[in-house]
Amino acid sequence: MVNIRFFNATTCCFPGATVPVILGKLPGLLPSLPSSTTLMHVGTNDMARGASELTKRAFISLLDFLRTCGKSVFISGPIPTFGRGDVRFSRLLMLNTWLKPACYIRGLNFTDNFNLFWNRPSFFKSDGIHPSTTGARMLAANIQYSVHHAPRD
Repeated sequence: MVNIRFFNATTCCFPGATVPVILGKLPGLLPSLPSSTTLMHVGTNDMARGASELTKRAFISLLDFLRTCGKSVFISGPIPTFGRGDVRFSRLLMLNTWLKPACYIRGLNFTDNFNLFWNRPSFFKSDGIHPSTTGARMLAANIQYSVHHAPRD
C-alpha cells in the first residue's frame, strides 16, 4: 500500500496485522489523519487463520466503525493467492464475495482486486502471496481508479 499516493494523504502500514489489530488502532489513528478519505486493505492475514465466521464478525465490527468515522471509506478487497492451495484460495474468494455487499449496505466503497489478480502469476512474488512489482503497480492503479471514479454524495 505504500505505492498508493494521493494528495494530502497519509499511508499507514501494519504488516501482518489482522482485522482486530487494525480495529484496535483506528480510534486513536483516524482523528489524527488529515485526509477525508480512508482506504483499508486488510483480510488476507485473517483468512490464514481459517476461522471464517470469526473473521466475518471482526469485519462487521470494522465496517460498522468505519461507517461512523465521518470519512469517505474504501475497502480494498483481498487478492487471491497463487499456488498456495485450494483451501486458502476458496476462503479468500468467500471473503471477497461476502465483503462486496457487506460494504455496500453500510455505504462504504469496495474495490474488487480479486479478478484482477486471479491466475496472473506475474503479479505475485515467488511466495504466491505478496504482489510483485508489477502486481503492486496494478493494485495501486486499481485502488486509485476506484477512489477517483467513486460516486460522490
